[in-house]
Amino acid sequence: MKIGRRALILGGAAAAVAVLLRPSDRGGPRDAYFASLDQGLKRASVGRPRLLLDLDRVDANIDQVTRRIRPPQTYRVVVKSLPSIDLLRHVMDRSGTRALMGFHQPFLNQVARELPDADVLLGKPLPVQSAAAFYRDLRGTDFRPEAQLQWLVDTDARLAEYQQLARALGTRLRINLEIDVGLHRGGFGGVDALRQALQRIADDPRHLEFAGFMGYDVFIAKSQNQARALRQMTTRYRELVAAARAAQPGLFEGRLTFNTGGSQTYTLYEDEAFFNDISAGSGLVMPSDFDLPTLADHQPACFIATPVLKHDDQVLLPGVEFAAGVFAAWNPNWSQSFYIYGGNWQADYASPPGLIRNPLWGYSSNQEMVNASDRVNLAIGDFIFMRPRQSEAVFLQFGDLLGMRGGEITERWPVFDSVVRS
Repeated sequence: MKIGRRALILGGAAAAVAVLLRPSDRGGPRDAYFASLDQGLKRASVGRPRLLLDLDRVDANIDQVTRRIRPPQTYRVVVKSLPSIDLLRHVMDRSGTRALMGFHQPFLNQVARELPDADVLLGKPLPVQSAAAFYRDLRGTDFRPEAQLQWLVDTDARLAEYQQLARALGTRLRINLEIDVGLHRGGFGGVDALRQALQRIADDPRHLEFAGFMGYDVFIAKSQNQARALRQMTTRYRELVAAARAAQPGLFEGRLTFNTGGSQTYTLYEDEAFFNDISAGSGLVMPSDFDLPTLADHQPACFIATPVLKHDDQVLLPGVEFAAGVFAAWNPNWSQSFYIYGGNWQADYASPPGLIRNPLWGYSSNQEMVNASDRVNLAIGDFIFMRPRQSEAVFLQFGDLLGMRGGEITERWPVFDSVVRS
C-alpha cells in the first residue's frame, strides 16, 4: 500500500498538533508552606474537612486595610464575609474599629448579644418581618439599636413598613437610605423618590431618624475604565446627597454616614474625604474571587483542608476501564486518582500543584475524585488544600474555624448559627 506525500504531510501535521495540544504535566510536590499546614493538622489529629485561617496573613491583610482607611474615615467590617464572632472580634480589635456591616437577621442578633458595643449598618434592606424578629429576639444584651443600628431602606414603601414597625414597638429606628450609584440593583435612583422618603422621616422624628446613605460600588472593580467608573459613581453619589440636603437641610445637622466601598474597591478611597465610612471584609481572608489588581498587596489566608481517603495509581471509570492507559497517555495529569473526604465546595485545588477534578466522574459531596500526575506524591491521610472562591457561604460548612500560626492550630472559632430559632 502506497502512502502519498500529501497524506504523510497531513499525518505529520496532525501528530504535531496533537503534541502541541496535549496537556502538560502540572503536578509536583507540595511546597514548604502547605507541608507545614499538613503536619500541623496531623499533630492536632484532625480527620475531617476543616476551614483554616492563616492568622499571620489575616493580620497582614488587616494592616493593609487600616493603612488606607484612616480617621476621619470609619472602617466598617463586613460581617457576612467573616461569619464568626471570634474572627470579627479579632479583626475589630486589631483594626481599632467597632463598626460592622450586617446582612442577616440571625447574625445580627448574635452580634447584638456578643458584641454589644458594635455600631452596625445593614448592608441590604431586610423584609420588615426580619426587622421585627430582630427586636423580638433582642434579649439579655446592652446593645441599643436606637443608637447603634442603622436599618437600610431602598424604597419609600419599605420605609412606610419600618415606620409602622417603629410605632408598634414604641421605638425609633435609625434609617440609612440605599442609593443607586451605578450597580442598578435597587435603591433610590431618582431625586423625587429620595425627597419623598426624606419627607417621611422629617415628619415623624419620634419614630424615624435619618442616619445617612449607602451606595454600593462593586461594579467599579471590574470596569474596563475604572477611573471613569469611579468618577461617575462619585459624581452620582454627590448629586443625590446634594439634592437631599437641599430638600431637608434640617436632617443634615449631625454626623451622617456616607458609606461605600467593599474589599474590591476600598483602596480607591484612600484620599477621598467625602466618603466617611468604607466597608471591607473578604479582602482580609482573600478567597480566590478576590484575586484582583486592587488587592494585589493582600495574601490568601483561608483554605479548605481535607484528607485523602483512597488512592489508585490509575484513573478507572465505570464502563471505560479499558481507557485508563489512554487517559494517562494523553493527559499526564490523569495518571492517578485520589478520593477525598467530601467535595463539591465552591473552591479550587491549591496544593499539591496540578490536582484536577475529574470531569467525567463529576462532583461529589461525599468522596470526590481528584486526578494528578505521577509527580504528585500523596499518601492516604495526607491533606489536600483548596482555596474557597468566596467566604460568606463556604465558611459556614466546616464547623469551627481553625486559626493557625506557624503551622500550629492556635484558635478554634465557632461560626455563626444561621438557623432562626424564634
